[in-house]
Amino acid sequence: MSVKKIYLIRHGQTDFNVAGIVQGSGVDSDLNAAGHRQAAHFFAAYQHLPFDKVYTSTLKRTHQSVQAFLDLGLPHEEHSGLNEISWGVREGMRITPEEDEEYNGVLQQWRRGETHARLLGEKVRMR
Repeated sequence: MSVKKIYLIRHGQTDFNVAGIVQGSGVDSDLNAAGHRQAAHFFAAYQHLPFDKVYTSTLKRTHQSVQAFLDLGLPHEEHSGLNEISWGVREGMRITPEEDEEYNGVLQQWRRGETHARLLGEKVRMR
């Protein structure tokens, strides 16, 4: 049996990232110029590897981040389960320190196994 390696990358920069605005799974933003440069740098550094398949979320910023690999004809699957978390009512807004504290509280609950914890207005995804 051969050993498989999995490479995980985050999408490139968007204008929402620069402005400090939460995207989550409900804001389907494009990469900005810096994000396209980041994607090009990633491709330049890793294009020599024999990838078997590319997996992305359904969000276009993830597709744009790996487009050069897709253009090579690599098999591709998108999965909504790879989408970013839902930030509920905060998607598309700047986060205040209080909201950031709430988010960190939910993360702590998840770490304790309390996976029912949700942010205000978060949509529960059915799998």
